[in-house]
Amino acid sequence: MESTEEISYPPTNKQSIISLILGILTLLVFCGGLMPIPFTGFICFPSSFVLGFLALTYGAISLRRIKKHNESGHSMAWIGIVIGGFIFFCILIFVIGIVSLFIFSPDTMQPLIDSYSI
Repeated sequence: MESTEEISYPPTNKQSIISLILGILTLLVFCGGLMPIPFTGFICFPSSFVLGFLALTYGAISLRRIKKHNESGHSMAWIGIVIGGFIFFCILIFVIGIVSLFIFSPDTMQPLIDSYSI
């Protein structure tokens, strides 16, 4: 007689899949903003900021749900958190740096703005 034991795997957490997809989209959109095409940064950097925040949030939510409901998808959640969080904090630091330049040394920024041409 054959043994017909079925191996059951825990279900994959859907938020961890969403976090992974958002993390990959964050990276792609951020890299798209670095291309030397005019005005891509104005669209891509804010979009990657929002996508990074969402990847970070969905990853944190999915880690809690994975632990609570004994689901799989732990590594996907962490990949989404790392990618999304890294891009999110990079853009946040960049914005803080630019704002601080305008606040603490406006005299050095004005010649750069005047000489900038598209």
